[in-house]
Amino acid sequence: MNPEKNSRLRDLINKPGLVVAPGCHDGVSARIIQKLGFDVAYMGGNGTMASLLGMPDIGLGTATEMVTRAHYLAECIDIPLMCDADTGYGNLNNVWRTVRDYESAGVSGIHIEDQTSPKRCGAMEGVTVIPVEEVCEKIKIAAKARRDSNFLIIARTDCFKTLGIDEVVRRCKAFQQAGADVLMPENLLEKKDLLKVTTSIDHTPVLYDVCEFTRGQIYSNHELLEMGFKIVIHPLASILMHAKTMMNLYKQYRDTGSTAALFEQDLFMDRLEYQDLVGFSYEMDIRSRLD
Repeated sequence: MNPEKNSRLRDLINKPGLVVAPGCHDGVSARIIQKLGFDVAYMGGNGTMASLLGMPDIGLGTATEMVTRAHYLAECIDIPLMCDADTGYGNLNNVWRTVRDYESAGVSGIHIEDQTSPKRCGAMEGVTVIPVEEVCEKIKIAAKARRDSNFLIIARTDCFKTLGIDEVVRRCKAFQQAGADVLMPENLLEKKDLLKVTTSIDHTPVLYDVCEFTRGQIYSNHELLEMGFKIVIHPLASILMHAKTMMNLYKQYRDTGSTAALFEQDLFMDRLEYQDLVGFSYEMDIRSRLD
């Protein structure tokens, strides 16, 4: 548990402006987010499953795998980390343990969604949700499970595609009453739907999830702030860019038998810059901390 990071994240949400949390899928991407001056990082389920297991985000990842990866990421950065906790991995008992485990791992907030089990990536077709009453019970137990009140409980709804915008608003209001710190309506793309949520919710921050899939529907930080959002995450940006870059790298190597052309194009990080990024000098200087 890291109360200092939790408090810092809570303070950011209470201040004016948009809280920006780029997505990271591994330790290197987490360190880059911190190095470039962002205040918060986010670990999503899709990128984690892809990078850790090479599998799709269809509920195959276990709580242990997600929490373990979250611990590694939280440990290698000094900024707060928010994480995807899927459905809480089961019933109320599971939700209780999920909150405690993520909190113990040094994470500063998690989102729990209202999907049925087995869940899947919210951008996929065929997503279904559980009754709102069951979700509210999960939110209530999550809030009671945390040991630090600054640890964020983020309530996510994936009901838009099947139940429509009115149900999104109804669920967000119910989650607010149940004690959620932040609301996360998923898969809303049109401004009219986004505004309907933000103008219907008072006092509770609303989070927007940017997915780099559709041209013309990737909103800027300025646009999101104007629409009334408080937090923005980019859960897939790092893994999608990573996958495309790796595809180009290995395709070039397969076709030419050499990586020299890529090196000449300055597409590889410099050795010293890389060593600095991963903390090589700090770790190699361990004896200096004996004094």
